[in-house]
Amino acid sequence: MSTPVAPHERLAVLLAEYQGLDPERDAVRQREILAEAVGLVDRAAEPKKWATLRTMFGRCSEEVDPVAAVQAYREALTVWDRAADPDNWLACHGGLGYLLSRIEPLGPAQLDEAIEHLECIVAEQAFWSTSLATLYRFRSQGDPLENWRQRVRYQEMALALCSRDEEPLAWARAQNELGEAYGEEPDADFMQALERRIACHQAALAVLNGLLDQDGAESWIETNLALSECFLFRGPGQVAEDLAQAVRHARAALARCDEARPHLRAKALLTLAKSLIVPAAQPDAAALAEAMPLFDQAAGLVDPVESPALMATVESLRANVCHKRIVLGERGLGERLLCHVEAAMGLLAGAEHLRDRRSLLQVAGEGLLAEGDFPRAVDYLGRAVAAADTALAEADSIAGRMERIWEFRDSSALLSYGLLRLGRVDQALVELDRGKARFWQTQDQAWTMHDLTALVPSGGALLFPNFAGAQGVVVAMTAAGCEPIWLPAFGQARLMELQRGGLDAPELGGWLKAYALRNSEYLSWRRTIDQAGAELWSAIWAPVLTRLLELGVGPGAELVWFPQGGSGVFPLHAAWRQEGEGRRWLLDDYTLRYAPSVAALLRAQPVDAGVAVVPLLVANPTLDLHFSELECAWVRQSLAGDALRLLHGGDATPAAVLQALADSSVVHFSSHAMFDLNRPLQSFLLMAGGEHLTIEQLLPVIRQQPFRLVVLSACETGMARTTVTPDEFLGFPAAFLAAGSSSVLATLWPVDDAASALLVGRFYHEWRGHGRTPAQALREAQLWLLRVTVRELMDLLRCLKDEPAPVGPLAARCRTQLRGLSPELCPYAEPWFWAAFTISGKE
Repeated sequence: MSTPVAPHERLAVLLAEYQGLDPERDAVRQREILAEAVGLVDRAAEPKKWATLRTMFGRCSEEVDPVAAVQAYREALTVWDRAADPDNWLACHGGLGYLLSRIEPLGPAQLDEAIEHLECIVAEQAFWSTSLATLYRFRSQGDPLENWRQRVRYQEMALALCSRDEEPLAWARAQNELGEAYGEEPDADFMQALERRIACHQAALAVLNGLLDQDGAESWIETNLALSECFLFRGPGQVAEDLAQAVRHARAALARCDEARPHLRAKALLTLAKSLIVPAAQPDAAALAEAMPLFDQAAGLVDPVESPALMATVESLRANVCHKRIVLGERGLGERLLCHVEAAMGLLAGAEHLRDRRSLLQVAGEGLLAEGDFPRAVDYLGRAVAAADTALAEADSIAGRMERIWEFRDSSALLSYGLLRLGRVDQALVELDRGKARFWQTQDQAWTMHDLTALVPSGGALLFPNFAGAQGVVVAMTAAGCEPIWLPAFGQARLMELQRGGLDAPELGGWLKAYALRNSEYLSWRRTIDQAGAELWSAIWAPVLTRLLELGVGPGAELVWFPQGGSGVFPLHAAWRQEGEGRRWLLDDYTLRYAPSVAALLRAQPVDAGVAVVPLLVANPTLDLHFSELECAWVRQSLAGDALRLLHGGDATPAAVLQALADSSVVHFSSHAMFDLNRPLQSFLLMAGGEHLTIEQLLPVIRQQPFRLVVLSACETGMARTTVTPDEFLGFPAAFLAAGSSSVLATLWPVDDAASALLVGRFYHEWRGHGRTPAQALREAQLWLLRVTVRELMDLLRCLKDEPAPVGPLAARCRTQLRGLSPELCPYAEPWFWAAFTISGKE
């Protein structure tokens, strides 16, 4: 009978055998030995020996059984200490980070665990920075801006590890990855980010040009494809030249892709095909027909099992071509469109592809809308909105939220449009409004139709335009109920033509171009304002007012306009029609106020007419706005008797203003201002010493102190970021209203100083002197300014002759200038002088 072998003896035999084995040839036997050996060690008595065996088991299991390797490393880490066992501690964290990032499917929790392990060791082993950059690139959880920052941080670290001269290929690859990262900065200035990306790719290409005969051919191809993508979307400017560059880079890459590189050849075919269908190229049916065979060739080169993401790209592009053909008028392509969309989505099941699935759902919804298949369009668009909501919920930073909101684009408006076509008007209004206030989200409960009814002005109407479809529509809510008023000749295409020259225009045009060139071509800018007013009347107001009159809403009523689709850039109140030898303005018959969303109006704090007005007047902080002194003199006259607080000139610092806001119910700013199109929360009022008082700085204060009235008598204070987020109002009025303020007076463009002083002064006269609501007061002030004569202005200015300097002398100079004009002339009749001013809010 054999003598039992002691555990320590058996362990010694096993380890001796292990040492004699070849890791590649005998991997299976090595794992068997280690699995048996660990059972021979008392973990409590010899923890480090036990952990060593588990670490060894993990190492030799990485390729054959990665799940078992992960378990082994996790168990070993319960023993290893960073200070006492640095090598083993590093090895286990590195092994876990590596394996978790490779095991499919890579879910959000698994990805985050991989990041956690690698971040533990990247300071000691900087080469893990490349893996971390990749993981943050695909991280779907967390704030987009923070994920991007971490991605760039680690990619820059990876680049710093490479020497351009000693490791040119590694350096070029890292440079390309960094360029990709720069181009995807959340809420960045797109053109700046793109130029930064192009510079990285061009630097990489310059190095790779010398490595074509070595190992750099594939990276050279990838770099040319990346540059082709960049030039395709470079934007307004040298469109034809950029498109030619894109095609040149794509063809160069394709020429280098032999049969041994099917994966890269497929990418090159796709990139070349994109040059035929990108918006800037304004594709026609022939171009789209030319692109489809290229997609088919690419599909034949891709194994969907080995390269699901690339095959999904093929199907996504096929879907986009179907959508464009539908938009061009082809019908019967709906099923084919959905086939490609569903195929692509089936290949993009992971959480990291949520944004790609959202885009596909939107493409399907838009195509089905164009085909008139409204039930299925609503289903797909509803899913697109839900996917975007899921992504938005992870965003915490301002830039991250802006990025996620941009991804919604016009999903909610399109969903609302489809619902209107199905006759589901109430639901359509709810969905439309959800798309207008996502950035300003609060814990408010969703509003009801009862809440909406309470907002209808007595005898008036709430007007909800939707220009997302081929036809425009304005939903009118009156005391009698809701009714869509369709505008067959004024849908998205005409609105975009009027606003920017066209939806896919290669160069900026329309209203926005005239605005951009307003200083050098000011007469053209004035004509644009005038001409827009005529079209706004004929295309929108004529049919809307006709139907409103039939519904019992006639002249004298108050209307509330909820802008959509970028229509907020236009002064709807300055619409006009010819009447005899003169004009009839909308303002002649109706009071019009604006509202960014229903949610914003419902947040407004109720106004108690019996509570004393406590005004704060921030006047001429930079001391270079001479007419601001006149304006503020008239304001003080209207507010006489109120406990007014004045911050003038050097006293109007950001700190002083923020402190004074806490005790005010009415706030008046008479200053310079600047709207930041790329970062709207950095839009600012210019205070003393040239310091900026930004929306971001104002938010914490105004959320604690809602105002009865905010007057922003400064340039561009009524603007919003309509080009990037056309439905989400991001600017001064929306910020104040979302914080609970009741009404905001602001301007859509830089205004004439004298006209501004006169109009704002008159506004206070009507508001305080005649007890009108802010919207009624602004209407009266605008009607007064456009018809006031030189004679009447002379009399008005004469009343200021005894005011102390600078008001009295300035009024005298103005009277001197007016004496050369005809007494009956109306010098401010053009809408350029008065139409910039708007009232947004609840009254």
